Amino acid sequence: MKYLIFIFITVISLNAFGLSTPQPDNRITVAVSPSLPPYVFSHDDTGLQLEIIKSAFKSQGITDLDIIYMTNKRAEYSLEQLEVDVAVNYAGSRVNGIYPSQNLLFYQNVAVSLAASDFKINSVYDLLGKSVLAFQNATAFISPPYETITAKLNHYEEVANQEAQVDHLMKEWVDVVVLEKRIFLYYLQQYQKSHKVKKVTIHPVFAKSPRPAYFNNKVLQEKFDMGLTHIIQSGEYNAIMAFDGSDYAKITKPSLIE
Repeated sequence: MKYLIFIFITVISLNAFGLSTPQPDNRITVAVSPSLPPYVFSHDDTGLQLEIIKSAFKSQGITDLDIIYMTNKRAEYSLEQLEVDVAVNYAGSRVNGIYPSQNLLFYQNVAVSLAASDFKINSVYDLLGKSVLAFQNATAFISPPYETITAKLNHYEEVANQEAQVDHLMKEWVDVVVLEKRIFLYYLQQYQKSHKVKKVTIHPVFAKSPRPAYFNNKVLQEKFDMGLTHIIQSGEYNAIMAFDGSDYAKITKPSLIE
């Protein structure tokens, strides 16, 4: 009888502490931005970040992932409200119950201008006096004093559609666009397939940004980290990142960049 009571108490305890702990055979929901190539391609659920996430989970026996596309701000809310299990981009104030994983990779945000403008942008302060179009929630993702500077610009706007940033720059509707370097290179490549493009200058005035995945479940985050460590040690991670700068974001005319 004591043995049965022990088993009963153990089961109840496990249920109490593990109600929100996804098991390997449960569906894991991952929230990502719909416009994030080469990191995310929504048409076939691939890209650098998604392949890393899928491989890390797979190494831990988790293969049933539901990729949900939404804006960064919506992903933050959904993660905090337990509507999704994982968010790829999270710039919230790190409330209790949100757990970052190890870094998946690093982003390199840059400022990009037309070469003909001959702008000397060597620091974030050199954006002053210019019109800037940035990616959505850039003031949350880019470290200070960026947000303070944006309040003093001639014009500042953030958009979710990063492909539009290239178009606005080429049409000279803005002086500078701010976005991640690989994302810009990818969209520039796509843009030049159907448009005449102008030479650009890339200004690396921002520090590299680590990009973990974010979880609202500590057990799942730790399991994911074990998977990430495994694929790094096995070489699978390097195989995924070998696409970086080539297949995913290749410039067919390097002369476009000065």
